[in-house]
Amino acid sequence: MELRHLRYFTAVAEEMHFGRAAARLNIAAPTLSHQIGALESILGAKLFARRTKSAVALTETGKRFLVEAYATLKQASQAELVGRRAARGDVGSIAAGYIFSAGCSGLISSVVSDFHQQHPGIAMHLRRLVTFEQFRSLVDNSIDVGFTAAPQSYPSGLVGFIIDRQPFYLAMPERHPLATRKHITPAMIADEAFVAVSLEMEVGFGGGNIAAISPLGTSLRIVERVPDIFSVLIMVAAGVGLSVLSQPLTNVRIPGIVFRKISGVNRKAELAVVYRRNETAPAVKAFLDFLRTRARALKA
Repeated sequence: MELRHLRYFTAVAEEMHFGRAAARLNIAAPTLSHQIGALESILGAKLFARRTKSAVALTETGKRFLVEAYATLKQASQAELVGRRAARGDVGSIAAGYIFSAGCSGLISSVVSDFHQQHPGIAMHLRRLVTFEQFRSLVDNSIDVGFTAAPQSYPSGLVGFIIDRQPFYLAMPERHPLATRKHITPAMIADEAFVAVSLEMEVGFGGGNIAAISPLGTSLRIVERVPDIFSVLIMVAAGVGLSVLSQPLTNVRIPGIVFRKISGVNRKAELAVVYRRNETAPAVKAFLDFLRTRARALKA
């Protein structure tokens, strides 16, 4: 049984006349009669009782079958609509990873909200992952898009572009002598002790935030490395050392810490959108196009 059999059947049932139904379907009446006969053979039941050569009436079986035929055709039409919308990138789902600072900046919530307004049929699923976990998840297809710290180069098979840039801030204990300053320069902190994330998290990122603000030809003294940003902030609050963070992380409130903007630094913390080079999913491609528009606005 094919959908055309159901379309032919419903047309005859609505017209109650083979000639009129055939004209409506733009096929010959004998062809329509043959197709209805084939359908009845498939079902092993008569669907119509003939009144005249062309006029017919539904049998009891035909009446019950008509209800199911309408439902099937409606579902088929819906499936076709969904398929066409999915091919255009109007429906589907996207799994996105993001680093903590991207969430703190409001970027992720803004992107999800604005994209949903344009594509209400696409569901977004978010996972907070550090940058290297995002790379692995992209490679094994666990996520579709990642919001990561911009690397110096992308792993094989992955590409990306910058979506946001934020200035660097110094995190220090509130009792530190520099806490009274509104702005800090790299020269002021050249002899200070610093807390940083693990070397594994900094590999491939130009030495991390602390290296980004170090005076030319010098390296700031790192006395402790910890596995995550929360641990960095706790160690700063404990007085172990200072640290350098992107502006969004100043929204994280931990007692005993103050943040001050670092002046005289040309570099900024860059957030990248990372994705598979050979991505073909229409919904993901629509999301990337949306993000590229945001990125162009950043450059303007």
